[in-house]
This record gives sequence, structure tokens and C-alpha cells, in this order.
Amino acid sequence: MRSKSNTMIHRTFSFVLFALLVTFSLAAQSGVPLKERYQFQSDQGALDYYSARLEPYYGEVAARLPELPATTDVPAVVVSADSVDSGGKSSLDVIDRVGGRSGRFADWHDGVEWVEWRFDVAEPGVYEIDLDYYLTAGGSNAAVRSLIVDGSVPFLEAYKVSFYRFYRDVSEPKINNIGDEVRPRQAELSGWRTETLRDSVGMYDLPFQFFFDRGEHTIRLTYVDQDMIFGNLTVRPAVRVPIYAEVEAEYDRRGHRSAAGVLRVQSESAVLEKNDPTLRRESDGDPETEPAAAGYRRLNVMGAWRWRTGQQAITWSFTVPEDGLYKIGVRVANYWGDGLPSYRQIAIDGKVPFQELESYKFVYSRKWRVETLADSRGEPYLFYLSAGEHTLTMTVKMGELADLIYSINDDVLLLSRVLRQIIMITGSDPDPNYLYELDKQIPDLLDNFSYLRDQMQWKVDVLTEVSTKRPAVANNFLTIKSQLDKALGNPDRIHRRVNDLTNAQTSLGSWYLAMQERPLMIDYFLIGGAEEHFKQDRSNFFQRFVATVRNLLISFRKDYDSVGSVYEADETEDSTLINVWISRGTEWAEIIKEMADETFTAETGIMVNMNVLPPSQLNAGAVNALMLAITSGRAPDVACGVIATSPVEFAIREAVLDLTQFDGYDEVASRFLPRITQPFKYRGGVYGVPETMDFRALFYRKDIIQDLGIRLPDAWEDVYTRVLPVLYQNGMDFYYAVPTELGAIDHNYAPFLYQAGGDFYTEDGSRSALDTPEAYQAFKEYCELYTGYGLPIIANFYNRMRTGEIPIGIGTYGDYMRLSVAAPELAGRWGIYKFPGHRRADGTIDRTVGGIALEADVILAGTEHPEEAWEYLKWWTSAETQERFGRELEALIGPEARWNTANVEAFQRLPWKKEDLEIIRSTWKWARDMPVVLGGYFTGRHIVNAWNRVVMSAQTSVLKRQARARVLVRDSLEQAVKDINRELRQKQEEYGVRSSILDE
Repeated sequence: MRSKSNTMIHRTFSFVLFALLVTFSLAAQSGVPLKERYQFQSDQGALDYYSARLEPYYGEVAARLPELPATTDVPAVVVSADSVDSGGKSSLDVIDRVGGRSGRFADWHDGVEWVEWRFDVAEPGVYEIDLDYYLTAGGSNAAVRSLIVDGSVPFLEAYKVSFYRFYRDVSEPKINNIGDEVRPRQAELSGWRTETLRDSVGMYDLPFQFFFDRGEHTIRLTYVDQDMIFGNLTVRPAVRVPIYAEVEAEYDRRGHRSAAGVLRVQSESAVLEKNDPTLRRESDGDPETEPAAAGYRRLNVMGAWRWRTGQQAITWSFTVPEDGLYKIGVRVANYWGDGLPSYRQIAIDGKVPFQELESYKFVYSRKWRVETLADSRGEPYLFYLSAGEHTLTMTVKMGELADLIYSINDDVLLLSRVLRQIIMITGSDPDPNYLYELDKQIPDLLDNFSYLRDQMQWKVDVLTEVSTKRPAVANNFLTIKSQLDKALGNPDRIHRRVNDLTNAQTSLGSWYLAMQERPLMIDYFLIGGAEEHFKQDRSNFFQRFVATVRNLLISFRKDYDSVGSVYEADETEDSTLINVWISRGTEWAEIIKEMADETFTAETGIMVNMNVLPPSQLNAGAVNALMLAITSGRAPDVACGVIATSPVEFAIREAVLDLTQFDGYDEVASRFLPRITQPFKYRGGVYGVPETMDFRALFYRKDIIQDLGIRLPDAWEDVYTRVLPVLYQNGMDFYYAVPTELGAIDHNYAPFLYQAGGDFYTEDGSRSALDTPEAYQAFKEYCELYTGYGLPIIANFYNRMRTGEIPIGIGTYGDYMRLSVAAPELAGRWGIYKFPGHRRADGTIDRTVGGIALEADVILAGTEHPEEAWEYLKWWTSAETQERFGRELEALIGPEARWNTANVEAFQRLPWKKEDLEIIRSTWKWARDMPVVLGGYFTGRHIVNAWNRVVMSAQTSVLKRQARARVLVRDSLEQAVKDINRELRQKQEEYGVRSSILDE
């Protein structure tokens, strides 16, 4: 025992002595990871934590407003468009006539940063603000502005005020030759609108209301997205919407009587307009749904899952035969939400008739039902309608869930701040055996945990009250509550529960997004007299059984692999038929097929059959459907969506055509970035055209980077000297993806190689060019990101951006979409910047990146109609087609389906954020794709192996304290070059290509 004790003392003394020596020589030891040099040196008391919610919610402001009068004689204040102030690089254009209306109007384009109205209020009180606006057709996004009142932002929701576009189907659905209905095109309805300023996510039933004292005031709107033309701004006194009892008493006073008869209005065919193009006819197979599907796709309902986000509105028109009181029934289904209700604001002729319809509740049910609009006792609401045409508008609202949704957002922000405080003390990988005393170092830590625990219980109580059954989200809140109870019970172990807290934050962020989805599906409306009976049209077991058997029988003769109309060769004697295979989802293919039938076939006479296959079935390198089709002589004419490295692999085997032989190739190639076709070139030919492309940029958390005082880096030198020290002082990390074998090239090594002036292969593609000094220097710097600067080898960038552990790093298009769609709690708190580069001798920064082309389109060599196939590719890759497809896709599926088209012109027309598009465009100047050569499919693997030998051996040497365990960068790269050249030579010999490689 004494021997062991002495040994332990000796080791402890040695370690302390070593630590002192390291401390004194730290500045000179460049081999020590930078992360270890700066970790745990933050001054906790000096940090001023960012508060993501600097302004109150509108609900908090509205609660302090005085009670509204039922009527008022205070006049409205009207400010004309030609009496406003504006600021920016250009001024407003004043015009006299727009959209059939004459007057004084202002054209507000993106060069004008803000517009300000000044007005005088004669009487103090609560006011609402209306703005007349006109949106020119052609866009797909609503115009968005931020609001400033009397020089300050009044509440959080003022940062986004939307002015919507409106749409309508141009025709009734058509039936294709397999019996399914095809969705009609949508057209934008141009015209003047009046929008009362309100929130953009449906949290509040009423528009924004403002208390103005007597005197002068200002309203300023700041440009965010989309140009618009505006007319008068009206500031009018707000009045209270009556309750139903008051409306009913007015009916009695006026002697209104019940009407007779029942009117049935089909929801899918009576749509007058909608403010979101994603709202489209849907199909439902219930036997009682009208018209019945009968085994085929019938677009027989409206709404469903796409009608789920706040402020989405649909307006229907209907005509009643006589004056009188009517009740309204809706055949409705709400089987989403796991027990949670959906809410709709219901307006008749553009006006909500009474308060009870400001946010009407449709309870959760797994069955269709006819619901008569009624009060909590089941007494139907009656509506007075005069004979003639009327409109009914339903708008998505959050209803009773609004406060809960906002509380989740607050909890996410608070938990994010708590995690940042913890990580700044413990680092991203805390020692489980160290006593950090977090409850003492973070004074409000336990109070915050207690608050969050109580909030979880309050949320469960609210959900239990409004739901028909306990939803899964309630159980999730209880789990988080239990975890917080454990943390409060043992504060010394809080650092061991960081993963639980991180998972809780991720879970809350997901539920914050999910709780704002309130879908509803409508089959038809019943509008009838007060005494009329509305039948409950519910299908029974026998009807559903018959429908199931019918569907089964139809499935034996219906082609589910093809999309839309399917043509046979003998049907196309007067025209040419080509077959196109697509590696996309069915909804993607349906849009393309509809567009092809409508425009391409109509213009060229070339008919198209379209089949959908999984992405892996169209790539080279493995046995799949396309490879088997090629060998059996049954390949399609065109394949779309093949991975970018596949066209050359097919060309080597003479399976695809050289596209430069076709007329108009140069014009088609000019549609893309200049060097994006490099992966498709082989022995003087080009064997594909790009379909989609990637981008690489610096992603960063605006709030954290601002707090830390970090200036965004332009060069990698800035990352090493300015960014990493500050991050490591605060227990945070920088992200750069580790090498992955993606096709033939490692895309993460490519920027360093190209910026150093190197290349992957010699000019003729016969040998690896990684044996040059430039390639060595690039590979050394790439490896030192992890061996010298301590970047994490394993990290989920998306999750750690959300938690704040990694507030800055390099990301791609995929990261952009994940943060845009699946991280709502970070809205407005992250951005992108230019890819870091290397400073040249002349002071400019080389930002070259590789790996831009993602997918390509090819023409198969076995086609009997090469010219027709080329015409299809010319049509498909055109700016007009790509833009329309991108907009249709996003309209159908949502922003998560943003189309990253390779057509430069179309890419810029799609609804990207203006500031983000500028950054993406700046990367195009430096885009350079990598070549694909014979035998090059192993290049990426050997680069990954070389990186692993260097970085993993460095990790091992640290763990084992053995310097000899390290593998030198030069040795590892030279071994990779030998392996790459060996594979290149073997394939060149196999295919009879003369090799210039010397025997080694």
C-alpha cells in the first residue's frame, strides 16, 4: 500500500510540475491544440447574456389596452401615398394609375429601406391601421415589412407584418388516362387589397391595436421581402366585435325569420380565392366523401395537412335563394394533432360577425362528421344572409394554444441561455467526476430550473383541458419536468445531465414548431334554415370494406410506378414517345409530368411517360434498376437526378450520349455556373447537364457571435487567430466537417487544395496530382484543423447550433434548409457569410470551393429518339421551367422543399432571403467542381484513409502519451498518392487507355 501511495504522490507531483512547465512555455508550443490553450478561462461575471426576446409579445401589450367601445364617432385619419418619407439608396416612384385604380400610389422596391407616415390624432384611444396595397403578379411570397411605431418596435410580432398574395385554380381537374384526377394550375389574382396590420402566424384573433394619445405620431414600415405598390394608410378607431347574444337580439329586434331549404357547397369546387398557393385540392378515400374516389384519385376535399399554418386563409363563395336566418354545417375531419383541436376564424362576407367565431374550435376526432357551428351547449349560431352571393372565409388560428406556444418559445430561449452558461464553465465535454458547483457559479440556475419545472406542469394542465385525450406532447413535458426535478434534487450532478437538458431543448423546439400546425380537412358545407336537419354522413363498416376490396382489385391493373397519363407506343403514331426516369418522390414527379403534358408536349408534340425510382436506382457503381435496364436493352431515354459522379462512369461504359453533339448545347451550358459541368467531362465530351447544386458558406449564430464580440472571419487565418481563441475561452467550438467519401472526391479537402493552387489530378487525368507541394500544404492545414486547433471530429452541426455549443461553422445547402425549417426557435438569430479563404500576395482572398454539382440529367445511349430526348432536357433545364417547378414544388410541399436548381437565373428567382441570396451568389464566383476520371472512384476513399491515419493517430498518441504513435502528414499523403495511382493505372489498362504512369 505504501508503495502504491508513493507512486501516486510521485505521479501527482510530476503532473503538477509538467503543468507548470507547459504554462510557462505555452506561447511557444504550437503543437499543443489551441482548444486546450484557451479552455475554461472565461470571466463569468463579465458576460452580458443575450436576451432573444428584447420586446414584449403583442399579447402582453394588448392586455394593457383600455376596453373597446361598441361604436365610435371618432373619424379615421387617412394618409396618402404621396405624403410619406422614405430612406434608402433610391426613392419611391409615385404613379397615378395601377390595377384599374386612379390616384396617387407609391412603388416600393427593395432600394427603399423604409417608408414613414406622419399623422395627427384628434382623440386619444385605441386604433387599428389599414394599408391599401397592390402586389404585381409573378412572385410566390407575401410582401413582408417590419413595423416601428413612434420610433420604436412596439412588440416582438412587429418584426414581421405580411401582405398576402391571393390565388385560384384556373380550371376544374382533368382526368388522365389511368383514371386519376390531375390538379389544375393556379393563377395569382392581381388586384388592390386592404390589409389591417396583424401578426403573421395566427396567434391573435384580432388585428394589432395601438393606443395613441392626442397629437402627432409616426408609423414606419421597413422593407424585408418583396416589392409592393401602396396607396392610402388609414388609422381608424377600433371597436369591439359583438358577442353572439347581442347579434341574436338584433335579429329579434329586426324581425328576421328562418330561411327554408338546405344548400350543399362542395369545398373543393367553390373556392373563390386563397392566400397561400400550397392550399390545394386533396384526395380522400372515405366512401361518404363527395364525390367518391371509387378506387381512383379524386380531388374531392379541401385543406387537409397543407392547411395548417397560421393565417392561411381560404374563401368560398355560395349563393342563397332568399333572405333569412341560416345555420352552417361543415363536414369536417381533424384526425391530426394527437388529440389537439384546430382553430379557424370564420368570416362572412369579409367580416367576423361575432366574437365566438374569432377562433372557432374544431375538436380532434378520427372520424368524419358534420359539425354545425354552435356554442358550447350545442345551440346553432344563426347568420342573416340576404338573397344572392356571399363569401365564407376560414383562417388558421392558434386559439387557446397561443399562450402555450409562446411559453414553449420562452422556455427554449431560457434553456438555451442556461445551457450556454453551463457550457461556458464545463466545456462541451464536462468531466463527470469534477465538482463544478454550478449552482454557486450561476446564481439564478436553480431558480430557472424551478421555473421551467413549473412551466412544464402548467403546459400539461392546459393540454389536458383543451384536448379530447392526453397527447404525446404532454407526456414529453412530464418527462422534462422529471429531469428538472432530479437536477434540483442534486445540483452537484447537473453537469452530468447536460445531455438531458440539450435533448429537452431540442424536444421543446420541435414541439414549438409542431404545435403551430393546426390542420383541418373539409368535404362540403351545409347552409340551411334554422329548423332544417343536417344528416351525419358517416361511412359504416360495410361501406369501408367494399371500398377496400375495390381498391385491391384496381391495384392489379393500375400502374402505380408511372406518373400521370401513361401512353403506349401504338397510341402515338403521329408523335414521338420518350420515357423519362426520375429519382424523386411521387409529388415531385407529378408536378414535372403535369408541366410536361401542359407545355412541353403541347409545344413539341413529343409525349412523355414518366417513372419514379428511388435515388440509389439511377447511379453508377452498384447493381440497380438503371444498370439492369441498360444491360437488358430496356433503358429509358432520359434519366434525371443521377448523382454528379455517375455520368462519366456511364460514359466510360458507353452507356450515355455526349451532349455536345446536339444543336444548342452551348446555349444550354450557359444556363449554369461556368465550371459546374467539370464532373461530366470525359475525353473531350460532356455527358450530362447539372440539375441541382450545393453551396458552402459560413453559418453563425448572430446572438452568440455578437455577445462574444467576434468579427466574422474572411480568411482561415482570421479563424485561427480571432475566432477560435474566443470560442475556446467560452467552452464553444467551431465546425468543419470531417472528410467523407462522397463519390470520387472528398469535398471537404477540396477548398484547401484549390485555394493553395493544387488539383486532384494531372491535366490529362492519368495520375494523382496530390504529390505537389501545394497539395501537401493544403492537406497539412486540413489535418491541423483537428490535430492542432482541436475542432470536433464528431459533432451534429445542426443540433449544436441550436444549443449554442457550436455557434459558428461551415455548412451546406442541407444545413441551410434544416435551420430554416426545423429550428424555429432560432428564427432571426442565425445567418450565413462568405466561405473563408486564403489571402493572396496582392491582398485579395481566394475563396474557391468545390463539390457544387449534386445531381445531373443524362440521355441513355440506347435511346431511339436522341433528338427528342435532347429537346426534353432543353425544356427541363430552362429558367422558366425550373422556376415554375421550384415554385410549384414549394407551393405543394412547403418551404422545406426549396428547389436548389442548378439553373442560375431560376435559382435567383426563387424566394430566398435577400441577404442570404447575396452571400450564395458571392460563392458562385469561386465555385469549381472536381473532375471524374477513369479509376478515380477510389480517390475519395484514399484521402479519407490518409486523413484517418494522421488525425486518428494523433488522437491515439494523446490518449497513450506516445509521440511515436503519430503518423506524419507527408507519409500518409504519399501513401494515398500511391494507392490512387495504382487504381488509376489498373482501370486505364482494363479499358485500353494509354497510361503515362511510370512503374513505381
